[in-house]
Formats: sequence, structure tokens, C-alpha cells
Amino acid sequence: MSDSIEYTPSRLLDGPAEAIRQHSFTRWMSADLMQAATDFCRNISLCAIYTECSPEKGYRKLLWHPPENAFIEVRSGRTRDQFTVIDHRNAEAGRKLLSLHIDEADNYSAVWISADHYETAQAVLAVYGITPAERNRAA
Repeated sequence: MSDSIEYTPSRLLDGPAEAIRQHSFTRWMSADLMQAATDFCRNISLCAIYTECSPEKGYRKLLWHPPENAFIEVRSGRTRDQFTVIDHRNAEAGRKLLSLHIDEADNYSAVWISADHYETAQAVLAVYGITPAERNRAA
């Protein structure tokens, strides 16, 4: 199942957006702080539009105020197999893979969004110089 899909992670582009992006991410946090931070952000209507995991298991996110009816799922620090299961579930539900980061230790961090809000979210990523992830069927 996972062998039939190839993933292209998001890229952080050089240029003017780099400075904006670097001042917009949350600070690096440990896993034990992530749930509390995520809950707090959700309570003030913010969610991750991009998330990273470092090899040391530190996490940071770029937050966004999405449209009210957008469905967003964020998963950080997953193995390839765990990520693939989550990706298939989201694809079957009609959600699009928006952003993906794969660190040097092969930890996958991704954001999925409801298809009707994908274009808007993709435009927000572009402001920060981040390319959307790609999901492609392997040949």
C-alpha cells in the first residue's frame, strides 16, 4: 500500500519570505509541551499550517487562523508507516495533504486540509515561502 505512493515534502524557499517565516514559527518545543500548546492554540482558533520535527524530537509549527469550517489534521513525528496510514485515511475522506516535513531521522510531520480550503491554505504557505507537499502515484 505505501509503496504505491511517492511523497514530495514541502520546501522552505530562500528569499524575502525566509525572514518572515523564521519570525513566524513557534519556538522549538518538546513532545510533552506540544499537546498543551496545541490545545491552547485551538482554543484561540489557531492551527498549524506547517509543522517540523527535529531529529532530537523537538517540534515547531507555523500557525494560521483557518476558515471556520475547514477541517485540519496535524500529525508530527510519525514513522513512514504511521504517516502512510494517516495519509490514506485522510485521502479516503477527501482531504488533501497540504504540507509535509521529513527530518534527517525519517520522522514525518504533516498537515491535511479539507479539499475546499486547499487553495487558500496553499496561498498562505506561499506567503511564507513554503511549497505544498505532493502525493503522487508511483509508476
